Amino acid sequence: MSVQVPVRLGTVQETLLVPLWARARECDEPAPVLTDPTSREILNRLDYDFGPLDGARASQLGCCVRGAQVDRWASQFLERHPEGTVIELGVGLNSRFERVDNGRARWFELDLPDAMELRREFFEDTPQRTMLSGSALDDDWIERVRSETQGPYFIASEGMLVYLDPDEVRRLFTRVADAFPGAMFAYDSMSPLVLRHQRKHDAMRYFTAEFTWSVGDAREVEQWDERYRLKDIRSFYHMLYAHPKRLPAYYRYLGPLLGAVYPPVKRAYHVNLLQLG
Repeated sequence: MSVQVPVRLGTVQETLLVPLWARARECDEPAPVLTDPTSREILNRLDYDFGPLDGARASQLGCCVRGAQVDRWASQFLERHPEGTVIELGVGLNSRFERVDNGRARWFELDLPDAMELRREFFEDTPQRTMLSGSALDDDWIERVRSETQGPYFIASEGMLVYLDPDEVRRLFTRVADAFPGAMFAYDSMSPLVLRHQRKHDAMRYFTAEFTWSVGDAREVEQWDERYRLKDIRSFYHMLYAHPKRLPAYYRYLGPLLGAVYPPVKRAYHVNLLQLG
């Protein structure tokens, strides 16, 4: 039996275990929306009680449809730029490299020190892949990436920006746009509606971390800087209800009714692809 790996993570960093759990559970579905056996291998080695998440079926599917969409965008980028650079901010225990790498691209994976320490229990640096310890709000990772690559760049951040302050999100976008003009940036955003009701979230209710950033409309980001252009916006609502049989009964039947009566529900959460300049 493999030695169990202890989990010692900060309040926000601990939430990286939710998408890991979701991807691992997806392996058992007859028609998975995302195939990731690496996540199941990692989950089985962690000394952590995932039991409370067993009822979070909507979040389990949600994490996977989000991850699958970002995978598609990353794959499309690599088809156009097979020797391009992929940067994952707040990478957690994501194994996107294993899912979509083409053998020619350069990858950088960044997360806070405690999260990266845990990640290194399962992944290693290679000539093609570099793991970096630090904050996305610092400049060290930007300098490292720019010193070793020339682009073009695809940047992905799942479930990270929502934990930053609004000013921090704006500063990060500005830094990235300045450093990597023309880059594609995939990220998720939520509306104030989700922020207000986050304690009712089927997975987040088990964690003490809190969402802090929201936008009233996903396209609001385009107004921050004339260089920002949203190339694609995917509604979480529609991505989830593309798989109605995967949802609990109350989601399956009440969700569409609520969406018809109160349309803002359909615009509560998005996965976005932004071009920076």
